[in-house]
Amino acid sequence: MTEARRTPDGREERGDRTAQALLVAAQTAFSRGGYAAASVRDIARAAGVNPALVRYHFGSKEGLYRKVIDEAMSGLRTRLLAAFHQAGTPRERIHRVIGAYLDHLAQERDFPRLIQRALLNNDPHLRRVAHEYLHPLVDTLRPFVGRRPAGTLGNLEEVIVSVFGAIIAPFLYEPLLGDLFRRDVLSPAALKRRRRHIEALVELTLTQLLPETL
Repeated sequence: MTEARRTPDGREERGDRTAQALLVAAQTAFSRGGYAAASVRDIARAAGVNPALVRYHFGSKEGLYRKVIDEAMSGLRTRLLAAFHQAGTPRERIHRVIGAYLDHLAQERDFPRLIQRALLNNDPHLRRVAHEYLHPLVDTLRPFVGRRPAGTLGNLEEVIVSVFGAIIAPFLYEPLLGDLFRRDVLSPAALKRRRRHIEALVELTLTQLLPETL
């Protein structure tokens, strides 16, 4: 997010706080209703600022939206790459990335729906996001698992889609799953169970993807 800078009269610092407040309010608005339904006036009201400041800080509503998407994805990429590049075996590093992704989703509750809304709206920014933020993440895995088939599991792409879906489903379908199972599927206890399940699922996959020595 935007870093605060101190000046004698405090103007730049206040400006950074205003931009940050707008980003937080906009992420909530875009995740709940999508780009078209979110109004600059409502976002500014939620941030407690004048609507004209959206144009001042971001140029337009679209500029604000692009910044929200960029910051959401760059935050995720930074977290996952940091987890992956810590010392350890490939197996340990992949498990650490999965844990980091679960932590990110648990802490950034607007993030899954923000991206889902963009997908449903066929947002043209998503191709740019995939190129800039997602491709590097997938490329870090290729040296470890290659492109070879993984038995009945299929190739790397199939595995990524399946694991990704298993991780994100409770965060996207929380209301439906809560009604179905009559419990909070995102409670700390539920997320702890979910983490154990995902770890076991990933471990089963890695036994086919990675040599036993890794």
